[in-house]
Amino acid sequence: MAERTTQPGRDKLRFLSKALRIYRSGKRTLFAGTRLRYRRFWEFFTLPRYFRILRANPECTRSSSGLALDLLIWYFSHKTLPTHYGKYRLWEVGREDWKYYYASNYRPHQDARLSKAVQPLEYRILFDDKYVCALLCQALGFRIPRTYGVLDPRRDYRRQLQVWLEASDARRLIIKPLCGRSGRDIVIAEQVGGANLIRSGRGATPLDRYVLRQKAIVQEVMSQHAKMAAYSSASVNTLRIVTLVTPQNEILIVHAALRTGVGPAFIDNWSAGGVAAGIDVEKGRLMKYAFDKTGKRYLAHPTSGLAFEGYPVPEWDRLRDTAISIQKAFPFYKMLGPDLALDTTGEPVLLEINYAPDLTFGEQTGGPLFKNEAVLRAFGEYDLLVNKHQKRLYAGLGAR
Repeated sequence: MAERTTQPGRDKLRFLSKALRIYRSGKRTLFAGTRLRYRRFWEFFTLPRYFRILRANPECTRSSSGLALDLLIWYFSHKTLPTHYGKYRLWEVGREDWKYYYASNYRPHQDARLSKAVQPLEYRILFDDKYVCALLCQALGFRIPRTYGVLDPRRDYRRQLQVWLEASDARRLIIKPLCGRSGRDIVIAEQVGGANLIRSGRGATPLDRYVLRQKAIVQEVMSQHAKMAAYSSASVNTLRIVTLVTPQNEILIVHAALRTGVGPAFIDNWSAGGVAAGIDVEKGRLMKYAFDKTGKRYLAHPTSGLAFEGYPVPEWDRLRDTAISIQKAFPFYKMLGPDLALDTTGEPVLLEINYAPDLTFGEQTGGPLFKNEAVLRAFGEYDLLVNKHQKRLYAGLGAR
């Protein structure tokens, strides 16, 4: 009797489970398309604003009519945003060469394809939470800065921070939001003349007046290699190296760049006014220009005056191999952007892993991605190409 009464219940659960799977599958396909069209619809109304911004840029040499036509072609035909037109300085690039640019992975078409093929959403928590990622990377054998733990605004975080400062040999700690982006709200805790201070881009605050607004990871500020500090000694300068696992299970360097702080800034992020120069990944040397967030380019560092072109990246082979090893450790997530630094002995140190590194950053600092045929081929095989120009370019590889 018991078996007869439970079987209908099991059948009902199986039916509901199957219906839920069908619903979720339909939601991903139907709603994804709806969201894509919605985002593109609203982005269309940004065109006039970007037109005005570009017209106000004294370096933009295009006429009003030529610029307007460029923006429309870039938006509709290449399926990306006009903001990238300025970042790539496309008024200096012939339209026939625009096809080599992939543009930002944060745009609707690109984001949808990358999330489906190489950056699955369900695994992003491993990299989004900086403490989880740090513990995982340490367990995998990668060197990370000394990590003290997590500060919680609901607890006595000032007392905890004081204890950790006393335990630090350098008496200097970096505090980063647990799930922060673009270097926002990063501060430094340090002991100066016996006083505990919290230093941000806005100045210094005594520890007893510091307000923590969200959970944050606390790590020791590392001492960096002299050649990495040559551009800016105030910040720990890092290399962003974006890697991709190909369908053939090989690992490509999609792009690499050196990021440095400017002036007294203690972080090298663009949001803090930093600049970045692309790296020739075959030679391990910096390219001619560095760029800031607005697209302004520099032949030399705005603070130190050191030229970028041809500068050899110290320990480039070790840094590149470390990035490849990190990608190998996460084969289920096929495109990553680790941020690496060098300690005083030349040992690579992993600061964090970006689960969706901005490809616009790479193209602005190092040139269009699809000038590298291996990258174009891998993107094509993963069906990541978003416009007819890129697809024709990929189709042309068939003969080679």
